[in-house]
Amino acid sequence: MRLIIATILAFTITSSVFATAPVENPIVTLEKVGDNKFQLKYMEIPEGKVTVAIKDKSNRIIFRDVIEAEKVFYKNYNLNKLDIGKYQIEVFNGKDGKLSGFDIVLGDQKEEKTFYAKMMEVDGQTLALTMSNLNGKEKTLEIYDNGSLIHEEAISGLTFGKKFKFTNLESLKNIDVRIVEGNGVGKYIFAN
Repeated sequence: MRLIIATILAFTITSSVFATAPVENPIVTLEKVGDNKFQLKYMEIPEGKVTVAIKDKSNRIIFRDVIEAEKVFYKNYNLNKLDIGKYQIEVFNGKDGKLSGFDIVLGDQKEEKTFYAKMMEVDGQTLALTMSNLNGKEKTLEIYDNGSLIHEEAISGLTFGKKFKFTNLESLKNIDVRIVEGNGVGKYIFAN
């Protein structure tokens, strides 16, 4: 009887820990893909319309985009015509309300390059990556197939090189490769 009570108590404690742990929203991501250019990725089949609102520093909506899609989608936003400053991008759907909010800063400042990378297609199933890690800080290599993470690998040291053979894929047209800095900021180096 004590064993049953202890098991139930342990399960209850474990459940409460999982219920209160912070959860990131993997459904929506925002990636910087250039100077004042961003790509919104909606990684789930939307139920109804998806609304993207861009707000200025006074919390006023300056742009609203209503997207109707029946599959996972990516949407590019070129914000070069906006003034330099802080903005927020919020994503909503009809079912859940607000899904995500992203704070961004637009400016003409140059970002310091922390790596140079070159990804080449060797053949229909193989990609080769060579990378120079300029600041020597640890980074993460992420490979996606049609939006789903299929490979993740830590990169440390000043140089990195590797071939990746994908035998279970028909083609490489849905492969995206991203290098992620230690602070979570990522940059796509190979995207179809």
